[in-house]
Amino acid sequence: MRKIVIYSRHAEVRALIRGLLSDIEAYFVPASSREELFKICQTTKCDLVLTDDVRMFMNGSDAILQIRQEGYLPQIFVMSYDLSEDTITALLEEGVNQFISLPVAPERLCHKVATQYRELV
Repeated sequence: MRKIVIYSRHAEVRALIRGLLSDIEAYFVPASSREELFKICQTTKCDLVLTDDVRMFMNGSDAILQIRQEGYLPQIFVMSYDLSEDTITALLEEGVNQFISLPVAPERLCHKVATQYRELV
C-alpha cells in the first residue's frame, strides 16, 4: 500500500488534507514539524509528501535531500496561496514535483494524488 506523508505545522490543515483524500487507498502519516517529516523520510519509504510549508524549500535549503534519502524518491507536492511566478519557479527548480494553488477543489486534489500514484505503479 502506498504511503503518503502529510506535513503541516497546523493540525487543522493536516486533518483537512486527510479528509479530502479519504477516498484514496493509502497509509497516511501525519507530520507536525520539519524534524518529524525528515525522520519519517529517513526511516521509512514513502511515495508522496504533501505539505503547505513553502519556505522549507527556499534559499538553498537541503529539504529535498532530507526528504529523498536512502535512494527513495517520493513525489513532493507543495500547496500554497503564494502564486508568485518566482516562488513557483523556485520550488520546481529545487525539485518539487507539483505546486498546487490554494484554495484547491477537493476533486482536483484527489485527481492529482490519484494520477500521481498511477504513474508510480
